[in-house]
Amino acid sequence: MTVAFWITSVIAVLSGLNVILQRNPIYSAVFLVANFFCLAVFYVLLEAQFLAAVQIIVYAGAIMVLFLFVLTLLSPGREEPGRDALSRFRIPAALVTVAFAVVMGLVLARNTLHGAVSKTGLAVDGSCPNPSPTHTGGGLGCVTTVADQLFSTYLFPFEVTSFLLLVAMIGAIVLAKRKVN
Repeated sequence: MTVAFWITSVIAVLSGLNVILQRNPIYSAVFLVANFFCLAVFYVLLEAQFLAAVQIIVYAGAIMVLFLFVLTLLSPGREEPGRDALSRFRIPAALVTVAFAVVMGLVLARNTLHGAVSKTGLAVDGSCPNPSPTHTGGGLGCVTTVADQLFSTYLFPFEVTSFLLLVAMIGAIVLAKRKVN
């Protein structure tokens, strides 16, 4: 388990760096898929098989296909290199990134998603069966635990995320329409 964790960690860090450092957005997307698979391996190592499956199906599958469609729609051909129109946003973007990292660090430091377990390996309310005799993960990856936390404690961030995805989709459509006209 430890060896798998360290190998996957190195691959995750390298693929994450390549997402940022690649100049071709298609290559960045491929490295992002590799990073998503590493995250799924981490979920499996934590015995959260449901979350690993959702990670592969939803993110590495559906979201990345949508992302690649947007990339090919917005950049059908090579453009001539010229003046960077977004250069004035580099410093504000860096400040927003640092602020986001600080806020995420504070949120993660106060994380309450534990999923208590009784001695039998079941969740305290008995709703999440033990997937294997060696299970010690605490029911964290069980459907009932995920659903309970998602639709009670984390309902607002879940809704904000769906709103951000909607705004991003509308923005991609507006940019594509502007480029066509």
